[in-house]
Amino acid sequence: MATAAKKKGRARKSFAIDLHAHVIHPELIEFSKAHVPYQGPPKGVNLSAAQKKKIIRHRERIVSRFMDVKTRIREMDKARVDIQVLTGSLVHQCTYWAKPAESLRMERISNDALAETIAAKPDRFRGLGGVPLQSTRHAIKELERCMGELGLSGVQISSRAGSKDLGHPSLDPFWKRARELGALIVIHPAGITDARYAKWALWNSVGQSLEETMAMSYLFYEGVMDRFPKLNILIAHGGGYLPYYIGRHDRNYIDKAPTRVNMSKSPSAYLRQFYYDSCVYDRDVFEFLVRKVGAGRILMGSDYPVGEDDPIGFVRNSRKISAADKEKILWKNAARLLGIKV
Repeated sequence: MATAAKKKGRARKSFAIDLHAHVIHPELIEFSKAHVPYQGPPKGVNLSAAQKKKIIRHRERIVSRFMDVKTRIREMDKARVDIQVLTGSLVHQCTYWAKPAESLRMERISNDALAETIAAKPDRFRGLGGVPLQSTRHAIKELERCMGELGLSGVQISSRAGSKDLGHPSLDPFWKRARELGALIVIHPAGITDARYAKWALWNSVGQSLEETMAMSYLFYEGVMDRFPKLNILIAHGGGYLPYYIGRHDRNYIDKAPTRVNMSKSPSAYLRQFYYDSCVYDRDVFEFLVRKVGAGRILMGSDYPVGEDDPIGFVRNSRKISAADKEKILWKNAARLLGIKV
């Protein structure tokens, strides 16, 4: 594969794959706008008319970056990112609230557009589709289409399947089929819409990490990680709060026998069955995560276009991580999981 850097004649010391990069589709945004948390200036803040206008303009600029491929490639080159793995932005366009057939129709629109973007620049993009997870049957159908007809690498799902948590037995056929297909499943919450989290944009700062923690917990407490131990599941934003407070789960495992009825090992032992991205915004936290789960379980992710501006520098400037481990995080782990030849 010819990288952008090689085409421009620059010497490269490494390679970089950004596993966490979002796109949006205008039709899905319109379809989902009343059911997602990302709807403008945060509530609970006294803003002047001028401040509100400024926030709205900023949001419009961000939205354009989600959709403009030329801008995306220009910014990838500036950040020295060779490949982005594209996913829909669930906080803008999650469809799980809709009836399954309608949700499937909308997810197909998004997935088709995603596949077209990748086909136009296959040296710069890979992708993970979306599925209507509130219906296992429909989700499996679209997962198979994503992995087959569209040539995607897996799918991104939210932290709940409609009203069901991810450990619900009705989802077992989905997990089984994902494993059979070798799909990468990225869990990225669609955002909490409860009014309590609307103030101060807490749905984003607190809610996303809380939802990731809940998703992982249900997957091992309900036995999914034992029934399907070879699933490739990546948790966005460094796994939320769970890797950093797993001790309380372990305490319950020892002290409260009913909590471990579906588990073959302690909660902390399951941490290394998941993959994580590097998008935690704090180098001390990132270095702790590497120690806790191992560099082989972490993939670089920026949360483009709303996240880490220098994802490569964030990894490279971490002093407590070896050079070999940094290469794993920057590209080797992603290349192995996604079958990318570098």
